[in-house]
Amino acid sequence: MRKKDFDMVVQLITDQLVCFLMEDYNLPMLEAFDKVYNSLTFQNLQDKGTGLYLRSAAYIYEYLKKEL
Repeated sequence: MRKKDFDMVVQLITDQLVCFLMEDYNLPMLEAFDKVYNSLTFQNLQDKGTGLYLRSAAYIYEYLKKEL
């Protein structure tokens, strides 16, 4: 997978994670982005070697919720 495609997938998943946090926890957008970007889940998502980017956003969100 090209870097450009990988980055796009990560960004799409990140956007979905932010939306999930906003809906489930009634967080403002900036706070939701902050929680995602500062999480270990996001670090793992950005690491191509983990393969986490191949999972659905809902699957990844379960990890994020446990972490938070």
